[in-house]
Amino acid sequence: MGLLTQDQPIASSVVSEDGQARLSFVQKVYSLFLLGLFTATGGAFITLSNQDFAIAVISHIWIGLIVYFGVFFACMALRKTPGINVVALLGFTFVSGVFLSPVLMGVAARAGGSYGIVYEAALITGSIFIGLTAFTFITKKDFSFLGGVVTIGLFAVIGISLVLMFFPSESANLALAWIGSVLFSLFILYDTSRIMQTHESDEYVSGALSLYLDFINLFLMILRILSSRRN
Repeated sequence: MGLLTQDQPIASSVVSEDGQARLSFVQKVYSLFLLGLFTATGGAFITLSNQDFAIAVISHIWIGLIVYFGVFFACMALRKTPGINVVALLGFTFVSGVFLSPVLMGVAARAGGSYGIVYEAALITGSIFIGLTAFTFITKKDFSFLGGVVTIGLFAVIGISLVLMFFPSESANLALAWIGSVLFSLFILYDTSRIMQTHESDEYVSGALSLYLDFINLFLMILRILSSRRN
């Protein structure tokens, strides 16, 4: 997401380099993004396959949060350190997969023990991500103007989510999921443009992390919508 780094274009960004350098940067960003999704899936699969481990994750949620954010900030701090930055990114995505597994378990339980709804949400999210990414690259449109909108929207979604924790409402949760789906779709457009404008050639890990967070958050919103529809 755009909050991870600065929003303003910089003179030394990868967009100012030659075509080969830009292509190499894009390949690194999207290769690591896909690898991150793979390791996150691995983390979720291992957790879901080990009942004792899954119970431990659920029972020690605060420890899990500390680990999650600790690895995240380590990933950001090491994003320009060759070699270690990739390990840190994959470590974070693996931990996030572990951390998301209780959500997947809950959704599957409400669906009668089937993970079909999870696969459906992943397919829809992937289709949206590919479509928006292709649109951005094909049209070459700069979506950096969305920065203010998505930032305000993100804080609004976080604030409403906190309120709903204390005053739960199924209809409000569903409405928030639809709003969040639109918001993180806009984040995909925004970050796809922003990465080229504000990242230097050695910040491919930061770019991959931004796109990964956009994808996961969109996936969770779509999963919530599908789960509400099934229920």
